Amino acid sequence: MTYRFEHPAVEGAAALAALKADTFSESFAAANDPAQLAAHLARAFPVDAVSAQLVDPRCDTTWVLDDGKPVGYLKVNCGTAQTVPGLSDGLEVEQLYVLASHHGQGLGGQLLDLATEKARERGLTYVWLGVWEHNTNAISLYRHRGYEEFGQHVFMFGEEEQRDVLMRLDLATE
Repeated sequence: MTYRFEHPAVEGAAALAALKADTFSESFAAANDPAQLAAHLARAFPVDAVSAQLVDPRCDTTWVLDDGKPVGYLKVNCGTAQTVPGLSDGLEVEQLYVLASHHGQGLGGQLLDLATEKARERGLTYVWLGVWEHNTNAISLYRHRGYEEFGQHVFMFGEEEQRDVLMRLDLATE
């Protein structure tokens, strides 16, 4: 299969918002309260917020297209757009998701590589991310890719506080 990696236009915000909700639900619905999931989706992925992120120069979104249909995406943040203050010499991978139908095809790794490339282009020294403490598959993938734990933070999932493990990849040693 041949995939295309593109920056979605603002006109694609509704499709991107739907992809974000679908991939997040696939990833976390089975392990979480449905009411909390619904609250999170409503807060995190409204079309107007996705549109604003697409034109924010501190954010960069790339989606993966399979025959023109979005199947995954990467959203990175720099500067004050990052979800944890004080990490301005790094690039945050805020969101990296692929539809379950496209798992196992290396798309997640390609998106991580793209994040690393974007950090280097900006002259940053590391890439970092937060991952839910119970998402053991993702934590294993990030460790395998050279990411190391450096802290934690609270992630609001609806009205529920969850713990994210913070992980980073130092580009000087990568």
